Amino acid sequence: MRISQFAERCGVPATTLCFCEGAGLLLADRTPSGYRTFGEEAVERLAFIGAAKHLGLPLEEIGELL
Repeated sequence: MRISQFAERCGVPATTLCFCEGAGLLLADRTPSGYRTFGEEAVERLAFIGAAKHLGLPLEEIGELL
């Protein structure tokens, strides 16, 4: 799914997804035209990231856990 679909499905802004991808927390494929695409596993990873942030874990630690 494209980033806009993923953002809508998960209820987060697309900028958050871009940030998580840039930090290495989410993995995205690219279409030939450069659009980000995410698979179903990204939904689970994002849920884990959200839960870990809610517990107060820093992004570095979340990255290590992933």
